[in-house]
Amino acid sequence: MQFRVLALRSDGTARPLVVEAADLAGARRRLLLDGLTPLELAPVSPIGSGLRRASGKASSKFDVDLFCQELYALVTAGISMGEALETLATKEGRGAAAAAGATPAPRAAVDTGSVLGKLHASVREGLPLSSALAQHPDIFPSVLCESLRAAERTSDYGPALERFVRYRRLTRAVREKLLAASIYPLILLGVSTLVMLFLVGYVVPRFADVYADMGDKLPTASRVLLWMGSGISARPWITVLGLAATVAGIVAAVRSAAFRAGIMALMQRIPRLREVLVAAEFSRLYRTLALLLHGGIPMVTSIQVARGLLPPHLARRLDLAERAVSEGRTFSDSLREQGLSTAVADRFFRVGEGSGKLAEMIDRAADFHEEEVARGADWLGRVIGPFLMLIMGLVIGMVVVLMYMPIFSLAEAIQ
Repeated sequence: MQFRVLALRSDGTARPLVVEAADLAGARRRLLLDGLTPLELAPVSPIGSGLRRASGKASSKFDVDLFCQELYALVTAGISMGEALETLATKEGRGAAAAAGATPAPRAAVDTGSVLGKLHASVREGLPLSSALAQHPDIFPSVLCESLRAAERTSDYGPALERFVRYRRLTRAVREKLLAASIYPLILLGVSTLVMLFLVGYVVPRFADVYADMGDKLPTASRVLLWMGSGISARPWITVLGLAATVAGIVAAVRSAAFRAGIMALMQRIPRLREVLVAAEFSRLYRTLALLLHGGIPMVTSIQVARGLLPPHLARRLDLAERAVSEGRTFSDSLREQGLSTAVADRFFRVGEGSGKLAEMIDRAADFHEEEVARGADWLGRVIGPFLMLIMGLVIGMVVVLMYMPIFSLAEAIQ
């Protein structure tokens, strides 16, 4: 399992990261072997292919993107970091003295204001902003902390914040494209299910009285359909409870990491869908690495930070790539050998290594794969929707045919 850690390095700086170990003691031993002293150690509950963050009230209230955008606007206007944080805390209704017992603000502002108040207090006490953010690993991603830590060498936070805001906007756009491609099929499936329930629970029982005298002359399939319709009509509350239980079960299953992993493994077997999913994962990996490298963070450290953003099967490959890079192998060779680059991305990386502009070429590789995700999501939306419509049309048509089949039988008998 994975553990989120706030570790103290030998130079006295704190570093947030994610480690994989069998248990808590194993994670602690691994950190000590790497020369890191764990300050905070907690298990991580994965939430999919986005940024891995522990859930909590504060994280559900705090908008990291808005915080970075507002902080960028303030620091680029020449306002010091302490004053900028104080301004943001005051804006949320608590002020810089929030932690000292000020009158509570409305509930919606309490979480955000308290976090900003704590950040301001930490910076005012002399703690670097990156370390102040690292004290809240459930809110601020390690990518942001590492980017700001690199920016603190020159005290120029503007470019780091600007790159992070762009990074979040682009990665969010990829997720939104995939989500948009799935919304129409889900709506179609839901509407078709309601139509089926209406036909079976309301229309079919109206035919039961008509066919009551036919007895065993009814086709078997029609008798089963009439039995189901009569049951639903006689006990509608059971149907409603069953439907609610089904929806609750689906929601609970979607929240399960094991279920999501199984679904992802199943989708990986569909060729076209596998290409889109791989492109989405690679684009997020490349975008993260480009963000960190642009900030001046070493390659090995960048790979370590990006590891927490990948699903387990890709994270293990990235560990091997990191080991190869630390042993002196080139970045392009290390990723290609572990299957973490495509032919196009590998060509970008080689050009970047030859020209000394690797971060820029990794960014371009991310752009290329994001465009591929957009094309793939559009194609899937055009194909899956009509396919589901065809399937549900056949099912609804079968129900209608079964309802009228006894009438056809009577007509043949009369003739």
